[in-house]
Amino acid sequence: MRIIGGTAKGRKLVSPKGLDVRPMMDRVREAVFSMLTHLDALHGRVLDLYSGTGAVGMEALSRGMEEAHFVERDPRAVAVIWQNLRALGFDKQAQVHRRNVEDVLTKPHLLGTSEPFDLISVTPPYQEVDYNWLVPAVAVSPFVKPGTIVLVEYPRELGHLPEHVGRLHMLRDRQYGRTRVAIYEARDENDQRAEEEEHEP
Repeated sequence: MRIIGGTAKGRKLVSPKGLDVRPMMDRVREAVFSMLTHLDALHGRVLDLYSGTGAVGMEALSRGMEEAHFVERDPRAVAVIWQNLRALGFDKQAQVHRRNVEDVLTKPHLLGTSEPFDLISVTPPYQEVDYNWLVPAVAVSPFVKPGTIVLVEYPRELGHLPEHVGRLHMLRDRQYGRTRVAIYEARDENDQRAEEEEHEP
């Protein structure tokens, strides 16, 4: 596993030994970041939920994002994230939170920041989460503001995620083997209401 593009392009990332993490595959990450570049989404702050090795957040830093917060519950994975950050020279731009994502979404103060993010990555272990709860929980969290881009990785067996989840509106939904990736943009609630009224019969 390596960084695909940006200032750290080609640099290898360490994975936790003996730990069942499922990092986003290089080819999927390359395709996803190509879409994010096209959407001009790689600026500001990124929140990497279910970080694993931290590959998504570090790819974002490599491509120009200014700050990254990583949320990962396993202490071995947290140690590896710090190891990778230091090796790439990104440790001064990052904070790593050893927390359950579900706790952070229901109790945002646990993250220690009240500022929303520009990009949120949601790459959970497929079998351990309820997407019907998870995506709406992200949508209503204070980490989302108008213009926030949210990418969600999910298994194709789930079918398709909804095109609209609260204030999140789907921009892309792509399949890569078993993996699907949906990219949403958060809309202003006033704009959302106006759009809904336009489509009313």
